[in-house]
Amino acid sequence: MQENKPGIGEGILRGLKKIIFTGNEAPSASPEKPVNVAPVQEQPKIAVNNETAAPSSDMKLRVYQLLEKMNRPGCDFFEVWNASVEMGGVNSNNIKAAYTSLRFADPTLNRAKLEESGNFYMTELRKILDAETAKRQEEKAKLEKDKEQFKSNLTIEINRLEQEIASLKEKLEAKKLERQNIDENFQPRLSNIEDKIREGGASVNIVLAEMQEVRQIIQQVIN
Repeated sequence: MQENKPGIGEGILRGLKKIIFTGNEAPSASPEKPVNVAPVQEQPKIAVNNETAAPSSDMKLRVYQLLEKMNRPGCDFFEVWNASVEMGGVNSNNIKAAYTSLRFADPTLNRAKLEESGNFYMTELRKILDAETAKRQEEKAKLEKDKEQFKSNLTIEINRLEQEIASLKEKLEAKKLERQNIDENFQPRLSNIEDKIREGGASVNIVLAEMQEVRQIIQQVIN
């Protein structure tokens, strides 16, 4: 934690949270280690892939906390910014008044120091953003690759199932047709069997009649 400096204190964090959470009473900061951050009057927009997205309150708070951690000793851009917000907002009059007041606490404060320190904070914040963006892009690329692989696997499985379904449908239609033609397929053989039954019966009856005739003759002529 950096040493306490003029314009930095618990009131800054309270003001920030009032803006972020839009409540009459902001959540209290940790009493052991208050976070000193710089609130702004309106929600900034962060450029992402040529588009703009309004950041969430939690994400903005994280960015302010990153800035607070890189806050250098002495009075510089960070303190002037904070003090101007505490005076009512970032505008020409408040920034000038904050600068004038803070010079009494740190005589080394001047325009060159403000510009140098402002550039430093912005550059460091962009470095963090670039590193984080690169990391997220890698995660995104891997996730997109996994998605495409999963999609490809699903497509292969769907095609296989569709082929199986088509094959089953074809087999089903063939079985339906076979059932439809079952009489046509079996009737000739059934008729053939029925003809043989009739022919066999008729032949046996004729032979039995002949045998009966022989029996009658035997009964008549043989004592």
